Amino acid sequence: MSGMRVTRWATFIDAPKAGEHAVQIYRDLADLVISVTSYLDAGLRAGAPAVVIATPRHRQQVGNALTELGWDLDALQAEGRVELLDAEETLSAIMDGDKPSAAKFRRAVADPVDQMLAAFPGRTLRAFGEMVDVLWHRGLQDAAVALEGLWNELAATRNFALLCGYELDVLDPEVQAGPLPDVLRRHSHVGPVPDASALDHTLRETVGPLETARIYLAVAEDVPPSKVPRTQVMLSWLSRNKPPVARRVMESLRSAR
Repeated sequence: MSGMRVTRWATFIDAPKAGEHAVQIYRDLADLVISVTSYLDAGLRAGAPAVVIATPRHRQQVGNALTELGWDLDALQAEGRVELLDAEETLSAIMDGDKPSAAKFRRAVADPVDQMLAAFPGRTLRAFGEMVDVLWHRGLQDAAVALEGLWNELAATRNFALLCGYELDVLDPEVQAGPLPDVLRRHSHVGPVPDASALDHTLRETVGPLETARIYLAVAEDVPPSKVPRTQVMLSWLSRNKPPVARRVMESLRSAR
């Protein structure tokens, strides 16, 4: 990961601004737990409230990590500074068939957020959620994208930042060629991502400098600028437009880890 990306991701984890919406794509749960724990810990130290909507296993692991840092979760919940919600139960409360309902989302998610913000005026609430990941692994990718949109609409009018996680392999061409780019475009921060210099070096070794230059030019012409890291943009473009090259590049990046 480039130094600029490390700094930008670390800045979000430590001091996110209201309305920012980050996503972590991960394979190793330990990576997610580190990010979520650091994000929540920094917020709690700043006096901010937190909402966690996660699976039981992930709530347990993040809770254990926060306890190791000295936080008493029972006391924080009693004070109303932390609310722990179950991802499956919350999804059941907001879904209308295979789609999230805006009205149900307001009742199940926006109302608790509003209550916490009212109890801690002037603080930027920190939310972590993985309902979208649950939907994704049910095969309801369109519903996950729609739920990301509901979160963004809420964030536009509330004083909170949101981190969400997807358990996916960014070095899998099928993942990159699917709806993943749509998801990433709905976030202000994406991380961590493969190192840009490593991707450039691997691409040059795979197809040569001239073809690499052509690929960069094609990506620049095909993909409008966005907040999605260019490394991620490259992986998605290669997966959709040059699958054999994508497979070779990703295999090399994986073996170099």
